[in-house]
Amino acid sequence: VVTISGVLGGQPAAESNGIVESLLAFSIPAILLTVGFAVVSVMLLGMAFYVFYIMPLPEVSNRALFWVFNSIFILTGFALAVSGSQFLAALGSISLTIGIGVAAYSQLSYRVFDIRNVLGLVFRLTLLTTITAIAVFGAISVVDLLDLADTAERTILAAVLAIVIAAMYAPIREGADFIISRILTGEAVNAVEATRRYSQELSGAVESHELVEVSSRTLNRVLKVRRSGMLLVSSAREDGIELATMRGGAFSENGASRRIGIPASTEIYRQLVMKQKPVTQFDIMFNPMYQSLDSEIRDFFGSLEMSAYAPILMDGAVIGLIACGTKINDTPLYQRDLELLVALANQTGVALRNTRLVADLRHLNESMQTLNRNLGSANDRMGKLDSVKTDFVTIASHELRTPLAQVRGYTDIVDALNDQGMLDQDQTRGLVNNLRKATERMEELISAMLDVSQLDVNAMDLRFAQTSPESVLRMAIEPLTDPIKQRKLTLSARGLRGLPPMEADMQRLVQAFRNIITNAIKFTPDGGRIDISAQFHEGINGANDYILISITDTGIGISKEHLNLIFSKFYRASDPALHSTGTYKFMGAGPGLGLTIAKGVIEGHGGKIWAESPGFDVNLNPGSTFYVQIPLTPPENARRVLPFEEKEATLSKPGNRSTQQVKKVL
Repeated sequence: VVTISGVLGGQPAAESNGIVESLLAFSIPAILLTVGFAVVSVMLLGMAFYVFYIMPLPEVSNRALFWVFNSIFILTGFALAVSGSQFLAALGSISLTIGIGVAAYSQLSYRVFDIRNVLGLVFRLTLLTTITAIAVFGAISVVDLLDLADTAERTILAAVLAIVIAAMYAPIREGADFIISRILTGEAVNAVEATRRYSQELSGAVESHELVEVSSRTLNRVLKVRRSGMLLVSSAREDGIELATMRGGAFSENGASRRIGIPASTEIYRQLVMKQKPVTQFDIMFNPMYQSLDSEIRDFFGSLEMSAYAPILMDGAVIGLIACGTKINDTPLYQRDLELLVALANQTGVALRNTRLVADLRHLNESMQTLNRNLGSANDRMGKLDSVKTDFVTIASHELRTPLAQVRGYTDIVDALNDQGMLDQDQTRGLVNNLRKATERMEELISAMLDVSQLDVNAMDLRFAQTSPESVLRMAIEPLTDPIKQRKLTLSARGLRGLPPMEADMQRLVQAFRNIITNAIKFTPDGGRIDISAQFHEGINGANDYILISITDTGIGISKEHLNLIFSKFYRASDPALHSTGTYKFMGAGPGLGLTIAKGVIEGHGGKIWAESPGFDVNLNPGSTFYVQIPLTPPENARRVLPFEEKEATLSKPGNRSTQQVKKVL
C-alpha cells in the first residue's frame, strides 16, 4: 500500500507523504483512486444497511449490522494504510488484519455475536464508568477544595464523603442500569408470571380456533412478539408427521389450512419430535445441520414468517407446534426467550387436547343427528314402501281378477251356447278374440312380475347388437298409436335422425322406452302433448359417448318427494283407490312395475334414468320430463348373455346362489 502511495505521488515511497500529498498535487490517479474508494465504500455500506433494514429476522439483520461495522473497520484501515504516514499505515495494517480476521470469523460461523447486545453493553459500561468517575472525582475535588491541614480531619472527611457517595451511587447506578435496559431491550419478562397468565387465559378456551386466538393474543403480550400461531400434527406415522396450520392468530387471513409433511429422516424432525427442542427460523435458513432439508419444507416454514417453533407435548408425544414471530423491539430470541416459549408450549398441550376432544364430541353429536335424520327418512321410506306393497296386493289382485273374470265369463258363454247348439263361426271368432285379449293382459302382468324378479337377482341377461336409436324409439311408439289417437294426444319425436348407431339389446330397450311413454300417456289428460327429443353427446374425461333422450309430457306432474320413489317396485304416486283396469286410460295406472323395469334395463346398458317435474297438480298439469342417458358402447360390467355351453356349465356348478335364485324365479 505504501508503494502504491509513492507511485501515486510520483516519487519514491520513502520520500512520499502518500495519498494526501498526491491529492493536494492534483494527481489524476490519486483522485480516481479516492473517488473509486469513496464510491465502493458508500455502495458497500449502503448494501449492508439495506439488508439490515429489509430483513425480517433480527439474526439476519444482526449479520448485516455486523458487516456494517466490519466494513467501516476495513475501509478505515485501508484509508489509514494509504495515508502516507508510517505510523498511520501501521495502524491501518493492524486494522485491516483485524477486519479480515473478523470477516473470516463471520464466514466460518453461521451465527455471529449480537452487535446490538455488544453495543448496549459498551454503552452501559461507558455510562456506569462515567458515573463512577464523576462520583470519585467529585469526592477528591471536595477534599482538595477544603484544604484541611489536619491529616485526621482530611481522613474523616474523605471517609464521610466515601460513605455518602457510596450510598448515593448504588441507587443511581441501579436507576441508570434500569433505564438503559428499558431503552435497549425493553421490559424484562417474568417467566413465572407469564406462564401463570398464559395458563389462566387458555383455561377458558373450548373451541380450537378460540384456543389459537387466545394463545396468540397472550403470546404476543407476554413474549412481546408481533405475531404468533399454532400448527397441528394432523397425522403421525413412523416415517414422519404432517403439519397443518390452525385457523386463528397469525394464520387467520390465510384461508385454507396449509400442510407439509416432515419425514423422520430430516434434522428438523429429530429436533422437534425426537429431542422435543425448539427450532428457530434462522437455524432452518443458515445452520449447516439443516442444509440438506428439502426446499419444499424450507419454503413452507419461510412462508409462515415466524422466528421460532416449540413442540406442544401431550403424554410425551408431539401433537402440534406453537410458533412466534419477531419481537417488537427487533431483538433476537435469546435462550431465555426460547425456554419461556417451550414452557408455554407445554401449557398448551392439555388445552389443545381438550379442544380436540370437544371437537370430536361435537362431530360425533352431529353425526348422530345426521344418522337419526337419515334413519327417520329411511323409516318414512320404508313405511311408504310397505304401504306400496299392500297397495300392490290390492292392485295386482284386481289386475288379475279382471281378465280372469273375462276368461271365465266367456268360457261360460261358450259352454252355454254350445249346449244350445247356437254357436256359429262368427260368434266363435269373437269369443276367441275376447279370450285372447284377456289372456294377453294376464301374460303382460305376469311377464312384468317375472322381469322385476330377474332384476332382483341380477338375472336379466341382455343380448347386445348394433342398432339405431331411431329404430328403438319408433318400435316403442308404434303399438301405442291407437291409444294416442283415442285419447286425442299429440306425440312428436325430433332429433332421431342422424344419430350414430349403438350397441344395445333392442328388444329390452324397446320395452323400457315403451313403459316410459305408456306412463306419459296414462298421466296426461286427453288432448295433451308428449314430446320426444334426442341429442348426441361426446364423453368427458375418457367416458363413452352417449345419447340423451328426453320424454316430456303435459300431464299431472310428480311431487318432489316422489321423484326418486317412482322407480321403486310397485310404487304409484297417485291414490290406489283411483285405480282403473284400463291400460291407457287417464290415471289408469297399473301394478307399478313399468318404470322399475325401464330403470333396470337402462342401467343394465350402463345408462341412467331420472325424472324432473315442477310438482303434482291435477288441475294445472305442470307436466314432467324423463331423461334417459344411454352410452353408445356398453361398459365392461354391463350384463350380457352367456354362450349356451358356458351358461349350462355355470348353472350346473354346486353352491351357485345366484343360479339357484334364478331357478327359483323361473
